[in-house]
Amino acid sequence: MKRNIFIMIAILTLCLSITACGNAENIVKKIDADDFTISYGKSIYQAKDKLEQKNIDILIENYNKITLDGTTNQEINYDNAITIIFINNDQISGQVTIDDKGICRIDDNIDNYIINKENDIYEDLLKVYLDLKEKYE
Repeated sequence: MKRNIFIMIAILTLCLSITACGNAENIVKKIDADDFTISYGKSIYQAKDKLEQKNIDILIENYNKITLDGTTNQEINYDNAITIIFINNDQISGQVTIDDKGICRIDDNIDNYIINKENDIYEDLLKVYLDLKEKYE
């Protein structure tokens, strides 16, 4: 009887460990930033003194809420990809490259991920990119 209880506890512990590890890839390191650079195609813009802090805060919030649906073998379409590099106290605090299909790369990770379809970070990044582009012209 004790042996059966021990086996059941071991199986339950193993299942919980596997579940926790499986959800680990949905965790994106929370960041803070006081500036960022954003690029689309071959152009890159820095937000410093061009956008209000509230706009930067919205992007930080979107980044911190990124949920991933797992890894993928699909390549990022760099022709339609936006890269944002968040900077805090003159150091990179986070980075994401995402294409229009939701394929992304987070920070220095070598894996490509699929962003959850409910996350609208790509659309928000595109709006910010276009706003910055206009301010630079």
